[in-house]
Amino acid sequence: MKRIFLGLLGLIVFIGEARAQKPLPDFLAEDLGNNKIRISWINPYGESCVQLNVQVSYDSLRNYRTIFSTESPQLPQNGFIYTPTYSGKFYYRIYYILDGKSFLFSKAKKAAFSPDLANDRSQNKNNQTETEINAQKRKPTGNIADPEFVDESQPGSEPPPAPRFISILTKDSVLAQLEYSIYKIFKDSINKKTRDTLLVLGQDQVMLKPFDPASIYTPSQYVTTNLDGFIKLKLPEAAAKKYRLIFFENDGKKIFTINHITDTELIIDKANFLHAGWFKFELYENDKLKERNKILLQRELK
Repeated sequence: MKRIFLGLLGLIVFIGEARAQKPLPDFLAEDLGNNKIRISWINPYGESCVQLNVQVSYDSLRNYRTIFSTESPQLPQNGFIYTPTYSGKFYYRIYYILDGKSFLFSKAKKAAFSPDLANDRSQNKNNQTETEINAQKRKPTGNIADPEFVDESQPGSEPPPAPRFISILTKDSVLAQLEYSIYKIFKDSINKKTRDTLLVLGQDQVMLKPFDPASIYTPSQYVTTNLDGFIKLKLPEAAAKKYRLIFFENDGKKIFTINHITDTELIIDKANFLHAGWFKFELYENDKLKERNKILLQRELK
């Protein structure tokens, strides 16, 4: 609810005052006074922009953390009001992802004094004592569940650590970069709702491997290979039932058929196959498909 409220509040403020600014990755960071910072931007990428986060740091190079993630990154213009939980000079930047693959960062900048609100700020200073202004700057949100909340009444309170980002890779590209808390949700979704696999490559890198049904192999209990590498059939009820076995190349081309198998155990010579490798087969019992599977014929050592 807080994210939605902040997004709506920022959008209302921004629409009320459309301001001239350069296209992304540039943006406006304005000091409105009373410990309020307005961050606003114009998005020239339309639907291609699938994620947009506003981040803050104590310097311009490292330790950035996300303070706002818009739920509508595709909007042509947007903004929000940020209230730091403690006073200080911060650097702001925008991080965004295009089409879920490429990602960019804007240049970092400090919030500049907003000349449009000079009169209001001057009036506020005249009406407030220095003690009241300082107390207002240090005022926390009061919501301990809020990740931005810092209880300055407790000794040793420190700013929250910089967020950790996880890179999601595919075979030939970067799919996305997700903040760790979002990555955990993504990981649970992959593990519980799909048969895909996340392979850990490093501390902050994982590879998404789509599920390949063709790679799953369960050996047959009826069509096997013996120690010599020949195909062996084991059909305990062959005398009472009618069995038929058809072999195929891996591309589906039919090789040969063995009709009406009456032996409970039968060896098939490898000479019936022109090469080593995987072969598919279909086993029928009384003209009904009993099993569809594959078997591997190994090359002979020379």
